[in-house]
Amino acid sequence: MALLRFCVFLTVICSLIVIGQGGITTEKPVLIPLPSRAASQNSPTLIPVSNSDDTPVDVHEPSSMTTLLSSKPDPTPAPSPVTTTSTTVPTTKHTTTPEPVPTTTVSTTTVPPTTTVTSTPEPKPTPAPGPLPPPSQGKWAYTDKTSNVTCILVQFAAQLNVTYPKNINGSTSLAYVLLNVPANATVADGSCNATEQWIKLTWPESGDYSMLLVFTTNATTKDYALHSLNATITPDILVNSSLKNPVEFWHGVEWQVPLATSYRCSPATQLNMTAEITSMAATLTISQLQEEAFRNAKNNNTFSAARECGGGDLPDAVPIAVGCALGGLVVVVLIAYLEGRRRSAARGYLSM
Repeated sequence: MALLRFCVFLTVICSLIVIGQGGITTEKPVLIPLPSRAASQNSPTLIPVSNSDDTPVDVHEPSSMTTLLSSKPDPTPAPSPVTTTSTTVPTTKHTTTPEPVPTTTVSTTTVPPTTTVTSTPEPKPTPAPGPLPPPSQGKWAYTDKTSNVTCILVQFAAQLNVTYPKNINGSTSLAYVLLNVPANATVADGSCNATEQWIKLTWPESGDYSMLLVFTTNATTKDYALHSLNATITPDILVNSSLKNPVEFWHGVEWQVPLATSYRCSPATQLNMTAEITSMAATLTISQLQEEAFRNAKNNNTFSAARECGGGDLPDAVPIAVGCALGGLVVVVLIAYLEGRRRSAARGYLSM
């Protein structure tokens, strides 16, 4: 900045020097007429007049009142030669080096990924399930697709009570779970074979749970029986259990009734079931039961005459026959009594 000021000052000085050395013009002499002071004064008087260049001016005072002004001007002196001095001002080229821009180094800090350590909480004992409502009665039938014969007809309400081992923190104990057979279970399959017939129920829609009822007949005795009852469950309902595969339970031969009759048992009946895993067991409580197999009726969902459970497997005709026999006996006794009275009355008349 100081250097720039010096250059400007030097330029101004040089300009003033050049202007001061320009051409100088000498002014012409000026004659000023003055009035005559006295007649006797004849000699001219010189009055010096000072001008810019100090050149004397002659003033003539004539004898008469007429002032003679010289019409011829004095010759103008030749102008002095103008000497122009060129002063070469050395030009100093200043190269301004820009200050280096400070480089900002952006440091990239790599933040290590945050690892969330989730501690696995200790498994807590699962509270005992609440009371399960009683099962509802359902009715199912299997009809042969070829003959349209409804060979099996069953209805019941069933609840399965499963006992299984549970493991909590290395401690093993027994637990139980209740499972109702829904009234809207689906008939998945069946068979109307002449010697062995069966019907399979599944629920829910995925068919994870199932119940299979198998009936067999005896051609010699002309009767049939419930040969086996199987139930299959999945381990997802077994809380705190290490089982991974479905578990199957079964029950052996039960009631036996003549052909063309149905088996009926309204009170709740418990069937003990065995599992393929020795540490597990189940009990099937079945009520409002009525079953019939080896039927010959086509598309008919009506049961035949029933035999009640706990009554010696007597058909409904037996009580009727007994009642008829008792009624006949009463009639015979009454007739005999009346006949005896009539004969007694006849003998009395004869004695008189």
